[in-house]
Amino acid sequence: MINLMFKLSNFIGLGEQILITMIITAIACALLGCFLVLRKLSMVTDALSHSILLGIVIAYFVTKDLGSPFLIIGAGIFGVFTVYSIELVANTGLVKNDDAVGIIFPLYFSLGVILISMFASNVHLDTDIVLMGQTIMIPLYTTEFLGIVLPKSLLNMSIILLINVIFILLFYKELKVSTFDPQQATLSGFKSTFLFYCLMALSSFTAVSAFDTVGAILVISLFIAPSASAYLITKDLKYMLIVASLYATVNSIIGYYVAVALNVSISGMVAVISGLTCFLTVLFYENGVVTSLLRLRRNRRQLKLDLVIVHIGNHLGQESEQLELGFDSIANHLSWKQERSSKTLKRLIKENYIVAEQVKKIFILTEKGQERYDLLKTQYGL
Repeated sequence: MINLMFKLSNFIGLGEQILITMIITAIACALLGCFLVLRKLSMVTDALSHSILLGIVIAYFVTKDLGSPFLIIGAGIFGVFTVYSIELVANTGLVKNDDAVGIIFPLYFSLGVILISMFASNVHLDTDIVLMGQTIMIPLYTTEFLGIVLPKSLLNMSIILLINVIFILLFYKELKVSTFDPQQATLSGFKSTFLFYCLMALSSFTAVSAFDTVGAILVISLFIAPSASAYLITKDLKYMLIVASLYATVNSIIGYYVAVALNVSISGMVAVISGLTCFLTVLFYENGVVTSLLRLRRNRRQLKLDLVIVHIGNHLGQESEQLELGFDSIANHLSWKQERSSKTLKRLIKENYIVAEQVKKIFILTEKGQERYDLLKTQYGL
């Protein structure tokens, strides 16, 4: 009898299975993370990733089966309940939204830990594994799908990614309007509240499904870091989703190979790389720290050049030109040190703004320099 069962490991190595699972997980989180970042709900991800532990525990008490899909369903439902609780507390007006997050999620998370220690201490419901993940164990827990034996985490995250993509494609217009202009969404008849809780439910399902891959703590990095990086690069939602997915993919690949080389936690290294790429984006994107400093430096350098051009243009042809524009005297009249003056004059000569007139021994404007002088006079009303 022909064996129709194929193992994925026959075609793809165990390491590649881990990498593929990491990439799929990172993309699934990053797609939803874009909307969380735009809605300023980044820290709600932290609340979800912790508080849904209580949902897992309650679902386990009902099913008595750690492998039951109802654990994911219970966690997802409790994630929505967590968001509702935060909104309920924040809407009282007595505390701010951030304060409500800080009140609700430690409450639910600590209840989950207490219930585990009291009633499930003899059950392999390891809080450390839930928090930190067990990336290296991904290939060991397999399941059958369409005659193929593949890692359970890979199948779960692929399904979650597919659901997230379908949700975004179906409700892209509504999500875009309700994210950028909630009032317009309400006036247009969109059920923004319904979309909001759908988004939170998917975030919960994605977070709990990612527990095996990266754990409850590090999943926050996958949600926020690629999305925040993409938001710095583009403000177009469509491109933001694409760029965030690219960041998620690159972070996963680099993090995986660095972790293998250093023999450290794969999920931890992916989170580190995600943070580093976000930090580098902050430094080097169009309006980033480094580019802003470079632009400031360029502007200051151009200002020096323009000051000399204006000085030469104002005194050229005047009785004082010999004194003001002379090779040996121009630095004094600019009130600059000789080194600074010489450096600026050499640059102006190199860029063909001025030339040294040897007969009168003064600096004069070239045709290009005269055009720049005329432009500066028009701009600044000189």
